[in-house]
Amino acid sequence: MKDFRHPLFDEIYYFDKIESTNLKAKKLIKDGTARGNFLIVSRIQSGGIGRNRNLWFSPDGGIWMTVGLYGLTVSYNFTIFTGICIHKALTLLFPEIISNLKIKWPNDIYLNNKKLCGILSSNLQAEKYHLLGIGLNSNVCEMPLELNDIAISLKKELDHNIDNKVLVTKIFDNLTSYLPDFIEGKLDMKYYNEYSLLKGRKIELDTDFDKFSGIAKGINKSGALLIELKPGMIQPFFAGTVISWN
Repeated sequence: MKDFRHPLFDEIYYFDKIESTNLKAKKLIKDGTARGNFLIVSRIQSGGIGRNRNLWFSPDGGIWMTVGLYGLTVSYNFTIFTGICIHKALTLLFPEIISNLKIKWPNDIYLNNKKLCGILSSNLQAEKYHLLGIGLNSNVCEMPLELNDIAISLKKELDHNIDNKVLVTKIFDNLTSYLPDFIEGKLDMKYYNEYSLLKGRKIELDTDFDKFSGIAKGINKSGALLIELKPGMIQPFFAGTVISWN
């Protein structure tokens, strides 16, 4: 990945090891170093950040990166849009996993019911930057014991090395191609719902206000998770954490 290039980016920063690509991106923006669209890639992260500030295991072999997009007018649903782009890239390059590759609302890709990829999105309104963090277990050889039952890597599943440059290129090709429609408010909810991990399952959602349980009905055109709380009563949720599903 050290010599990776893509026309989406004005600048690409590569690091052998840093604490977090997300934290580095914010620093480059705050001190005025970053210009235009940029990408930060690190071979290893010592303090990778997941959703809700959880640590993300980021050893050698995986894809750990943060995108900085300048002047982007959207401020929500970017993780859902990015999940679609990543899912399409993975299914194109590895069609043998398509039946077991799912998108979990709002920001994860799952393979065989285990987490393969996580996505973080944040909007730095004052600096006119939107940050997009992507962590993907591509060539991760071994997971810690505590992650064995909940995380998976492409290499372990497919039993061969993954060309990270090819995969990342396809992800950003998709993002570049679909971004204009997304900016105009068009979200491919049909595709998302087709490959949803949660649709049709009984789930429990933890929000800032309360916990809700019901049957997941997919997402609407705004990216909200639809939950049937009781027969005939479907409620959209724009934020929250799905803490269980079956």
